[in-house]
Amino acid sequence: MLLKFKESLSKLTGIPELHPASPGNPGVLLAVSGGIDSMCLAHLFHRIFYSNFAIATVNFSLRGEESDGDEELVRLWAEERGIRYYSTVFDTKEYCRAKGVSTQVAARELRYAWFSSLMDEHSFEYLAVAHNLNDSVETFFLNILRGTGLQGLTGIRRKNGNIIRPLLGITRREIAEYVKKEGIPFREDSSNSQSYYSRNRIRNMVFPEFEMINASFLNTVEKDMANVEAAADILEDLYITKKAQLFDISSGRVDVTGLLKERRPDYWLYMILSEYGFNSDQTEQIFHSLEGQPGKEFHSDSHLVIKDRDYLLIYPKGASKSEPASLKQELHQYEINIDPALNVVDYEGDDLILKQVIQEPELSQAEEDISADADSGDDSFEVTLKGTKELKEYSISGFLIRISMYPKPAGFKFREGARKIEYTADLFGASEKPVTPSLRNNYQVNEPSLLLDADLLEFPLVCRKWTDGDKFMPFGMTGYKKVSDYLTDIKMDKVSKSIQPVVVSGGKIVALTGQRIDERYKITAHTRNILEITIIN
Repeated sequence: MLLKFKESLSKLTGIPELHPASPGNPGVLLAVSGGIDSMCLAHLFHRIFYSNFAIATVNFSLRGEESDGDEELVRLWAEERGIRYYSTVFDTKEYCRAKGVSTQVAARELRYAWFSSLMDEHSFEYLAVAHNLNDSVETFFLNILRGTGLQGLTGIRRKNGNIIRPLLGITRREIAEYVKKEGIPFREDSSNSQSYYSRNRIRNMVFPEFEMINASFLNTVEKDMANVEAAADILEDLYITKKAQLFDISSGRVDVTGLLKERRPDYWLYMILSEYGFNSDQTEQIFHSLEGQPGKEFHSDSHLVIKDRDYLLIYPKGASKSEPASLKQELHQYEINIDPALNVVDYEGDDLILKQVIQEPELSQAEEDISADADSGDDSFEVTLKGTKELKEYSISGFLIRISMYPKPAGFKFREGARKIEYTADLFGASEKPVTPSLRNNYQVNEPSLLLDADLLEFPLVCRKWTDGDKFMPFGMTGYKKVSDYLTDIKMDKVSKSIQPVVVSGGKIVALTGQRIDERYKITAHTRNILEITIIN
């Protein structure tokens, strides 16, 4: 047993030639309850003269005097051997009531939070827990019964972050025999003999039947779990590659066309969506929707998936999709950057009002030359923000938009072809559990910069979200079109539609920011001054 334990500990700590008495060994905190497994673990660390370990025990106050007796046994055992010892008492039932969780969940959350604080405070590198082979195989069967992915068929991991399990390759029977031989004291948890919990039913009722069929079935299942774990590790590497091909994390878009070309698209979809809280049943429903009509929505506790035409769009929750963010709040957060003496920005409900400001600034010689070349005239004007001529930026509905006004340059020409970029906008606010590095959803910008004839505009300008009934004359057309119909025609997804801003002049929509201007306000040979509306990162 000692040799087997030392080999296991060596692998888990990454020290090939482990010398237990070496003062340089990593610090290990042992979770000891007083039961047979954890007392065996403590004895083994002491027996091999490991130089840097301590014991931590928790009294959950669930079994009255029995719980107190467990704590007392661990304390006396540690004190007799001069081993560092930490203990705490929790009112577990009160925690259950306060958090609305089961006793098992409460006990797990309480003890691991406390262990973590001890490790931080006393610089322990590892937390050693006393799970054995029986525990791992029990977990394997519990996962099968509950439904699981491939990782659930690996049982309990020998190492999970800084948590190590040196006894995981040892059966409960081997531990019992060693404890008896060494005379190690322990206390039996009376609840272990009851078959109320699912784990106990498997332990007390199912495993004895398996042993009648195969006396060494635990070791057989252990080998199977090792094979599954190896396959899962290989598949994890392949998944990383597939995920990069099929899923744009920065924009939250799954490429449906690429996904359906895969040999097992249902599996890759499950792997991707499971990271966002979607279970196998939900993923199956989403998969069957891929060739259906766009617009269908699916919800996990933390995320929303929308079936678009060519993509699955994944949005973090945190606000209503119809009201991704409060315009008024966003604008007022930005208001502190505006020079109040200029009085160029007002608020009217949730709308941003840009007021015309006529200025005669002192120009440098270079600026005077540019103005003269442009033949701007004496009636040029600017919309000024932040107290300067150059910076005219504000936030609305998750977009950072710049308004620029300048004389039309001599020899001005349009660039041919649409300029398409992808602008990342946090539609719902920061997610509490962001995906590495973070999950932000994509808003498709077809024209990042829109140019209008400034002299045709009426001030003040109003920048707001579009509403039902809004219509404009899209650039290049001769008739009116509803904004809602236009956004549908360009295949904009539902969430992006809900935040699409429009710029209004004299009660008329002159532009859909990031998309298209109104034909009536286009730049012509007669244009003298240009108003530029740009979505910037």
